[in-house]
Amino acid sequence: MNESIAKYFPSEIVYPEELKALCEWHRKNGYPISGYFELRAGDGDDFFYWFGSRDADADLALFGAGGDGSMYCIWKQKNGRQPIVHLGSEGDELKVLANDMKAFLRLLAIGYGDLGHEDTTSPPVDAEGINPDFQKWVQEDFGLRIPLIGDDIIQEAILTHDDFADWVATKTN
Repeated sequence: MNESIAKYFPSEIVYPEELKALCEWHRKNGYPISGYFELRAGDGDDFFYWFGSRDADADLALFGAGGDGSMYCIWKQKNGRQPIVHLGSEGDELKVLANDMKAFLRLLAIGYGDLGHEDTTSPPVDAEGINPDFQKWVQEDFGLRIPLIGDDIIQEAILTHDDFADWVATKTN
């Protein structure tokens, strides 16, 4: 999966070591990872179909998808920062989710069904999305604490990054 995902990463976006490790964890453990999240390799046309142009191709790197087809991406901002973002499948739910891949793993490990659409100010409604094996891996391999709710991770990312919805509006035809 690593090679498939990395194949369509723009050269200016660093392929995170944590993403490599997540792909390896998936190879050994399979699905579910957490909630409806799945690793997803791009095909070179994902953003063309979403945006209606190639204007966003150099600034986004697809690595995952939600159950509804939403995309999880790394977004390269003009200042070089690379937060994790959510592109809703219907053109909605445009969100900065995490400052980086480590923060995204913490958020993912909480167990929300779909990060782009759930209320992250509360714990997950459906415990079925929680994967204790994935949580253990995130805690032990990265030394990360998994919070009960995801809102702090998301709010920190929103406050420290450009407005993703505004950026998307400049790229959409």
